[in-house]
Amino acid sequence: MLAPKRRPPLTHRLLLSLAAAAGALVSAGCPSPEERACDRICDCSGCSEARYLECVDKAETARAAAVEASCTASFDEYVTCVEEELECKDENYLFDACDGQRDSLRGCGISIFRTVCEDANDVFVACGLGFPFSTNPDDCIGSIVCNARCIIGMSCNGLNGIDFEESQRFNECTSACFNKPQPAGSEPQPGGP
Repeated sequence: MLAPKRRPPLTHRLLLSLAAAAGALVSAGCPSPEERACDRICDCSGCSEARYLECVDKAETARAAAVEASCTASFDEYVTCVEEELECKDENYLFDACDGQRDSLRGCGISIFRTVCEDANDVFVACGLGFPFSTNPDDCIGSIVCNARCIIGMSCNGLNGIDFEESQRFNECTSACFNKPQPAGSEPQPGGP
């Protein structure tokens, strides 16, 4: 099986576009903030054109959800932060400086650029517990999303059983995720069902 073709860096694509136009002035309009953020992500990770388009599509869908939830300001702040603060290390992108903006947007029930499962994996790794969830975004659905949100709401002491009360809240939260059906975008209540 052939590896997916990597997208050339943004500057390389721009130079190719200019050369193809034989020196003519190319006027394609300004990219949206979502496109610019996806450019930064894909320039770092070397994703394919299809993956880039998927990123933009998901970002535009998240923008529509933010508008519907009256969270446009939170969405704009997060996307701008990702575009400006993204760090690239060994083809992995990080935007830890945007945690506050991401949490504000997540408070509206909206996630973008990373799944809640990826965020939960980060918490588990930081607590020395490994990776509980698949890195495939298609697997982050339903009760899995609910369980991931329970993890994100806990400290390492709660997850490791050191803080008994917090550990109990975590157990109640995860039990609620698996004992009754959870819509894909539902928020668990950390204190219980």
